[in-house]
Amino acid sequence: MKKIALILTGGKGTRLWPLSRENYPKQFVEFKEGLSLFQLTIKRLLPIFSTNDIFIISQENYKFTVYNQIELLPGLKNNLKNPLKKNVIFEPIEKSTLPAVLLAIKQLEVIRNLKNNDLLYVFPSDHIIQPLSKFKSSLKNAGELARKDKIVVFGVTLGFPQEGYGYIMAKKPYSLGFLVERFVEKPSFKEAKKLLDKGALCNAGIFCFSKKVFLEELSVVRPDIFKYYTFGFKDFLKKFKNIPPISIDYGIMQQTKKAALVNFRLKWTDLGSWDTFLKFYTRGQDNFKIGKAEFVESKGCFAYSKNRLLCLVGLRDVLAIDSPDALLLVKKGYSDKVRQLVSLINKKGYLQSKDSSTVYRPWGYYTVLHEEKGYKVKEIGIYPKKSISLQKHKYRSEHWNVVRGEAQVFMDGRKVKVRKNEGIFVPRNTKHQVSNATNKIVKIIEVQIGSYLGEDDIRKFSDYA
Repeated sequence: MKKIALILTGGKGTRLWPLSRENYPKQFVEFKEGLSLFQLTIKRLLPIFSTNDIFIISQENYKFTVYNQIELLPGLKNNLKNPLKKNVIFEPIEKSTLPAVLLAIKQLEVIRNLKNNDLLYVFPSDHIIQPLSKFKSSLKNAGELARKDKIVVFGVTLGFPQEGYGYIMAKKPYSLGFLVERFVEKPSFKEAKKLLDKGALCNAGIFCFSKKVFLEELSVVRPDIFKYYTFGFKDFLKKFKNIPPISIDYGIMQQTKKAALVNFRLKWTDLGSWDTFLKFYTRGQDNFKIGKAEFVESKGCFAYSKNRLLCLVGLRDVLAIDSPDALLLVKKGYSDKVRQLVSLINKKGYLQSKDSSTVYRPWGYYTVLHEEKGYKVKEIGIYPKKSISLQKHKYRSEHWNVVRGEAQVFMDGRKVKVRKNEGIFVPRNTKHQVSNATNKIVKIIEVQIGSYLGEDDIRKFSDYA
């Protein structure tokens, strides 16, 4: 009997805007110990599952971000990185969690000969869970319940009602957990409060079940979705776009009679909004900051700023989150409404809903530091063993200054090493490529000068490496 871990990386995380963007959502943003939530998820699972048994379900949009975050995970050797990269499953089109898991089952039947009694553990990629010892024992308990033909959900004690969560009412003890009386997904604030008063637990969004029981229940409660499973793998992929987008919570858990519960008696948060982020980190402090911030005669405030100095004077219960291209001010208790804000600015055509001033590429990233008519300044980061494509520009020249590491520059048929505190000039219409042959990131400050500085002024002669 195999134990397979599925990590879901498709969420948008709009309530954590402006840090979380459509093209670089919260699970990939650095949050703790220099790691992203996605990297923390991998790190948490590695002591429990073999790397060959950890699969990541993602979208094509996040392909290189997923690969790069695996590559940059500190302390992870290549013999562990390579299986993880190989085990990324890409959805043909973005769907919710139930179709994503069904896709994983179909693919695992082909590449891993997945059997009926094999267990699947489903993990979101945006959680913080502590300590590892209790997490590990909870997963073991869930496995025992799943072997008794149950679909297991993990519940946590929530001290305050939240509209964006699911809630679980336990019926009676069963084996190493509980049977589930009722599963209520995303009730109103008023209904959530009533459920908590009755002892309901919050749905942590982690599930455990055997392939057999999952498919049997799907055939009973959602035969319209189960029919897609009956197709061969190639036909399944072709028809994947037609599967209704629905979560496991709505699609199965609210209807199944085989639900069981394991109580997560540990510290858990999905950092779903700035309010939950604050509750996780503050530990009762009057004011709390991450980065550069100061408070004067302010109380109950939170400030996040990695770049500019953020100052709050005479304010109460204000959350201030600064990013290079957007500043969010929101009253405590209203951060769930940030999703509406993101929808509004998206409709109005603001690019900040999708991208930040830092743009990620297969080879690394670039950040626009300053831009005016005729010139643009960028910081460029090139990951270890990566190269920017061989290219040239018609309308601009580029001045490069290496500020960290050692770059290899190919220009007009010659190769030059450019070290820290050295620079090189790239004229217009000159073929050039920059590579990082080292095991550490290379950082370059680039100054573009020209009559047109758009990202489409590029003619490629080779792809990324």
